[in-house]
Amino acid sequence: MAQITVNEVGTQPLILLSRTIGNTAQLESGNIASANVLSVGCLQDITITSSTGVFSWADFCSQSQYKLPTPSDNEISTNVVLDPTKYFGANTAIDTASDQGMAALSQKQYEVQFLVVWNNSDQANVVGGNQPAGTYWTSGVGYVTSLAPTVSPDAPVWVSPMTIAVSGTMYNGVA
Repeated sequence: MAQITVNEVGTQPLILLSRTIGNTAQLESGNIASANVLSVGCLQDITITSSTGVFSWADFCSQSQYKLPTPSDNEISTNVVLDPTKYFGANTAIDTASDQGMAALSQKQYEVQFLVVWNNSDQANVVGGNQPAGTYWTSGVGYVTSLAPTVSPDAPVWVSPMTIAVSGTMYNGVA
């Protein structure tokens, strides 16, 4: 049985964010712009939730319930070790994801294109739609939410949860 491993150098998951929103074909193929992309940073964990809703009903003609799918409510959630530049931005006067940083992307409610690479942490190899063979990915458009930085004496590194609330279709694929 094959697994998607993430415990070898270069196979860790990666989240990339861009203010440049690709067209449907680019989203479907996991193609994110190569310039001005924010690599979210050191992930502690990641959860990709694909949640199709279901409407249920019953009537007097049957002893069983009927069900129909409703639109999906998808999200990406993670916990991130914070880097000051990635969180606060490099230059918030410039309107790109890499310059705005995670906090501004959330606070200014910017729509972003995201690419979650499941098993390849080399950003140069996964942007521009050129993922190496065997690279698994999830792509779409959404909003950065739920930032809540925290630190404590016995955990003296700033960490924060982060959610990407997916707007529209979430795509998955393998190169």
